[in-house]
Amino acid sequence: SNPSTELLKKTFDTFHHAGHEFAYDCRKVIVCDGCRVLDDGDDDANASSNNEKKDSGTCNGGDEKKEDWDDPGPGARTGAVVKGGKKSGNSRRISRKHSNVKQALRNGIATKSQAERYEGFKEALRQVCEDANSHNDDAESGTSRKMSPFRNTEVVELPTRHGYGFALRHALRHYVETPYVCVIQHDRTFMRMTPLKNVVLSMMNNPRRIKYVGCSMRSNLMYRDIFVGKYGKTAHEELGRIVLFPPELRMDPSLYGPEVPAERIQVYGPHVSNVDKLHKNLRSLAENYKKSTQNQGYINDVPDDDVGDGLHQLSLTPTLFWYDNTHIVETAHYRDFIFNEKYRMVARGGFVEDKLSPVITKSVERLGL
Repeated sequence: SNPSTELLKKTFDTFHHAGHEFAYDCRKVIVCDGCRVLDDGDDDANASSNNEKKDSGTCNGGDEKKEDWDDPGPGARTGAVVKGGKKSGNSRRISRKHSNVKQALRNGIATKSQAERYEGFKEALRQVCEDANSHNDDAESGTSRKMSPFRNTEVVELPTRHGYGFALRHALRHYVETPYVCVIQHDRTFMRMTPLKNVVLSMMNNPRRIKYVGCSMRSNLMYRDIFVGKYGKTAHEELGRIVLFPPELRMDPSLYGPEVPAERIQVYGPHVSNVDKLHKNLRSLAENYKKSTQNQGYINDVPDDDVGDGLHQLSLTPTLFWYDNTHIVETAHYRDFIFNEKYRMVARGGFVEDKLSPVITKSVERLGL
């Protein structure tokens, strides 16, 4: 879609579901990863086999090397994509195995024209943020203009390919100053009201027990059904005993909970050609949820004093998987534990969930919940 910023605008346009402060007042950092650019000599047959071995450590989530953990520092934000075969000192030639366009782009490898469009995208994105940040100037001059969710947004450019995990690490180390951070991928939208402020309050009041809270998505909406199918009834009962019901998450049932009409769910994207059909599917999903182990477990476990006051008590269910989907995390937990160089739990070029989730699962299977 480069150089179009439409996808990112669609994502930002849903931020109001997480609250006015989140959408318009909170500081936001958009990290634009670097890429390697193909040139005419990058796919010659003589270099192919050797380069496949060289690339495996950085492009495909392989084991990290010491230099993979070196951070270029905040100055990287002004870096530019290397073009035309002019490689930096640690650049590697690109082998034939990346000739598939989608696979190459997933590994941060672009053609010259793709890289040029990416540069156009970043320039357009900077302009969007600049226009949004000038809204305050309009207010002072008496000019009326709709507030943009791109207010207080900064674009950070990385000079080299980092991948999701290390790009996130760079932002956390150099640009995040708050004790909690919300991590959102560029194409993940809020489809309904999401009580982020209440979630943060519950984390602040339970700092030793709650480090990470992920927003539900269709694949993990009925997580307890997945858990009992894999680990059995006894383990599921133990899981139920450690589900949390923070008082900060007692919410208006007309806005939160299984009774919210499907029509209130906001849908986006060119793939959504029939909104009515999608809402019908969502209503069906809501009915299936009511019959799920997840919901029955909630009904059995919710404390008696948390019902009967007209509010809906939301719950926090522990998982054995670190979902990279939209989540709120204690910043120090990310910096000091998840990205601790000693543990090597995140690979350059990979996602956080790829290596961290198996570590969590194996630890719990060995030590218990």
